[in-house]
Amino acid sequence: MKEMTQRRRKRIAVVQCAGRCRTKHGVPREELHGNCGRIAEEYPEGILECRWGCLGGGSCAEVCRMGAVRISQYGTAEIDQSRCVGCGLCVKVCPRHLIRLTFPEYNIYPACVNEEPGAQTRKKCDTGCIACGICEKNCPVNAIKIEENHAVIDEEKCIACGMCAVKCPRGTIRDFNGIFTVREEQV
Repeated sequence: MKEMTQRRRKRIAVVQCAGRCRTKHGVPREELHGNCGRIAEEYPEGILECRWGCLGGGSCAEVCRMGAVRISQYGTAEIDQSRCVGCGLCVKVCPRHLIRLTFPEYNIYPACVNEEPGAQTRKKCDTGCIACGICEKNCPVNAIKIEENHAVIDEEKCIACGMCAVKCPRGTIRDFNGIFTVREEQV
């Protein structure tokens, strides 16, 4: 008799904030150290103009046992996909719920969940989604919708063609493989 085993699909984490949100209090993001809880205590009214942005405190990096999470040069969490095992510890500790698990074949994702209108987003963040709809118009399989002023991708429909990432004028839609993402220098 054959034994049936079910193979678990690998999952990986993605951060839905590209960074570059402006800070309050004139504090450069690079100088914020410690965990997100400490930052919230020191700045109870918040440190970012964007209330949906990554705090950059590194709570997610502290809990990652694989060393897959680090704080980028822009002061936001960044995942090393080659090290991530999809355990979900970073997802649980993120106070803004910006980290989520997905499957490696769904490599295209929006790196912004800001819900403010485009004009306000432009004032607060250099890479935030402005809900322009260009990604939605250029998706050949209708996998993208603008909801609550930001792009949302239906991973079941997405064919990972990268058209949305290439067309996004703010570089908000990312390809974690780096193939279709707008170069940082252009953003």
